[in-house]
Amino acid sequence: MEEDDSVSLTLHTLASIRSLIINADTSFSVISSVLDLLTGLLPRDDSPILHHVLKLLSDLSLSRNDLTPQIFDSILSNLLRLQTSAAESLAVLASLSERNPTAAAIDGEVFASICIGADVSSRMWMLRNAERFDLPSSVLFTLCFGFTKDPYPCIRRVALDGLVYVCEAGGFDHARAVQGCYARAVELLDDDEDSVRSSAVRAVSVWGKVLIASKEEASRRECSDAVFLQLCSVVRDMSVDVRVEVFKAFGVRKAAVESFHSLSVNSIEFPDEAVCLLMDMLYDDYMVVRLKALEALHHIADMGNLKIQETYIPAFLDAIVDTSENIRLTARNILKLAKLPDMKLVNKGVDGVLKSLEMYPQDEPDILSTLFLLGQNHSNFVVNIIKRFRAKLETDSGNKSEFNSRQVSAFLMFIISAPLSNKQSITSIPPLAFSYSLAMLGKFSCGLHDMMDQDTLLAYLAHCTTRSASSGTEFNKADTFLNAYRRSNADHSGDPVLLPSNIPAESKPMASKEELDPALKLVSHIQLKVKAAWLLLQSAFSKEAIRALRACKQELSTLTTNSSISNGALGFMCQYVHLIELLAQVWPHFENSRHTSTCRSVELELLMEELEIKLMEIRCRFTGLSTEVSLVMELVILGCLLRLYKFEICCRLSCKKRLSATVSQLELHHEQQCTKPSDFLTETKKSLQEIGSSGDISCLTLLDLIKKFNCFSPEQFTLSGNLQCVSAELEVPGNGPYNPVSFVAGLPVAIPCEIKLLNVPRNSRLWLRISRSDDTCQFVYLDPNLYNGGETEKRFMFTAVACMTPRAVVFTLQVSIGIECLFEDVCCRKHRYGPKHPVTYLCKEREVHFSHVSRTEAVL
Repeated sequence: MEEDDSVSLTLHTLASIRSLIINADTSFSVISSVLDLLTGLLPRDDSPILHHVLKLLSDLSLSRNDLTPQIFDSILSNLLRLQTSAAESLAVLASLSERNPTAAAIDGEVFASICIGADVSSRMWMLRNAERFDLPSSVLFTLCFGFTKDPYPCIRRVALDGLVYVCEAGGFDHARAVQGCYARAVELLDDDEDSVRSSAVRAVSVWGKVLIASKEEASRRECSDAVFLQLCSVVRDMSVDVRVEVFKAFGVRKAAVESFHSLSVNSIEFPDEAVCLLMDMLYDDYMVVRLKALEALHHIADMGNLKIQETYIPAFLDAIVDTSENIRLTARNILKLAKLPDMKLVNKGVDGVLKSLEMYPQDEPDILSTLFLLGQNHSNFVVNIIKRFRAKLETDSGNKSEFNSRQVSAFLMFIISAPLSNKQSITSIPPLAFSYSLAMLGKFSCGLHDMMDQDTLLAYLAHCTTRSASSGTEFNKADTFLNAYRRSNADHSGDPVLLPSNIPAESKPMASKEELDPALKLVSHIQLKVKAAWLLLQSAFSKEAIRALRACKQELSTLTTNSSISNGALGFMCQYVHLIELLAQVWPHFENSRHTSTCRSVELELLMEELEIKLMEIRCRFTGLSTEVSLVMELVILGCLLRLYKFEICCRLSCKKRLSATVSQLELHHEQQCTKPSDFLTETKKSLQEIGSSGDISCLTLLDLIKKFNCFSPEQFTLSGNLQCVSAELEVPGNGPYNPVSFVAGLPVAIPCEIKLLNVPRNSRLWLRISRSDDTCQFVYLDPNLYNGGETEKRFMFTAVACMTPRAVVFTLQVSIGIECLFEDVCCRKHRYGPKHPVTYLCKEREVHFSHVSRTEAVL
């Protein structure tokens, strides 16, 4: 066979055995054969083949760790023969030894001989990774010292770095070797290459310290001065990197910063002079100098001694828009702590931050954090900022595409922070600012993640929205939520932290019991988010509100039956959030066409029907309701008001009767529970009394009614402990498309039903609904005597007789179980036999399949 054919065949063989190596089911005998084949190819030193062989051996060691020592020995024994792939072989050996420490070590002389004979790239790799081979320090020192004379600059640089590593590793105290190494590093301070000189500075600094330590006490000072002068000789080097290394070697800036800091603590007059000197350094040409000056200023600001004058502002504003991310960050950190003396400087500071946001949008989270603290520290100027911002806010709010602009969000962040200081009350801030901020909750929480979590921010914004909308001033400095925040930050000057545990009890949605339970805490937070979504809805952000409510539903889906929340409570919360979501979908129809109160659409009609069905379902399907009753009935009242306002006159009389009945029921509930009716209920009752018994309600009266919507709010509530969901399961045993029930056209047919009832009250009226595809339906009453059993679960068999057998070969019926809603006073009976009140269904419809038989076959 020709040599080329052999190579081609070998490459093909290597490619085919890769699958054997990575397959965990490959037998050990096959793996042994593969290992013998691969190690047998090592002595050939055929570079195209050897590259694949080494890679496969590395993969084999990874999948079969017990073979690592054998693989290591095979590569090591052939190392000196592998001249063209020696560096690659060493790389594999290094990874094998790291993977299995029991593998043998590489001889230092072998490593040195390979390194000397390797090409430039391989030699550079070996010097950079020499510490991975656990070589004796003497061997590594000799190699690195020799290669500092290499003709290639990259090798000289790596060799110097290797010498620094040897020195820092310790245990190297040969006096003449130290002297020689230090001298070689000093010699290379004059190298033509910047990178070599930079490494030489590090070597002079490190080996100089060893040299100083090796001297006698009398000559140590002289040696130290000599090392210092060597470093000073390159302090004006043309390369910035070299100068930076020199400053690092000196420690010059760190000491200066510490000195400024110490003097600022111990002296009243010095901070002003220090700031003046440091401000001049902000104009330095080099980034490192500017950064260190800003760090010194930050130390002074952290002590509360930084007084920014108007002459300093240009330098600060330049730093805020600097091309260096670290400089911008440090400058903003100073601004977070600074105290600006007048409105002019505050405006300039805000403008500078906004300019930085425009130039570097990636800095937005920290910029928002800066504006939050800037507004909190300068709250007495916020009213003027609001005047400047109000026109833009009102303009942009009309254009949703522009409303989410970064500049608007930045202004909002500045404004909403003001109530957290003692100098500004919530009532001085427009409610619109807090409502719009709720739409940016995610963005704001990213900026304030180190100060408060998203739930706390949500609580704060919802709290401020409610308070700012109040006409009274009783929520000024006596406000409990904000006082708790201020008290929690009394000892954190310049670094506020707002924790959920610092919110007072009256501002928390639930008691301490819920705080200890993750599931109850999640439900509490979801209630708070629902309220915030409602505020978004009232501010004409229906899409954002719907998105927030759907996120709440997704959060609820993460709770399992293993949590401390009962199935009934969890089902109630899901239904409740879904109801608010339906209202959020209905709401834009009323906001956009209030001038045409009788206007209706198919979409609105469907939404309203679904809303009313869900309201009826939540009232029928849950038992043990207590604190939730008033909330559900207020939702019913709101639904009645919406239908009164929007739909035709012919529907209004029955709707008004339902509204009056619900109001009376809710009043009775409050009397029984000794609780105070909400403003929403009180206002609705007052309007009903003004309307009287007439069904002719004018549009003006309805317009007055619609104003009551603003009184409604989905407030927090505590889930009842004995809340249970009423449900049912229905099966038709043995029935299916291929096993239908036989029937004779025109005659009744029996449907065997296996029924399971869960949490159904004894006084309930249950109906079996049997329907056809043409909407023809029949109701069969389920007598309570049929289902005896435990209080929670009842099982029984029931045979329903269907009278709707068509003249067809096959057909299907839909069967489901419903519960009659007895609380509905309005009778909606449509059939001679059947429920007298509306019905809500407890299970999904089941299809029952039927097949025709002749009368003769039926008799036989």
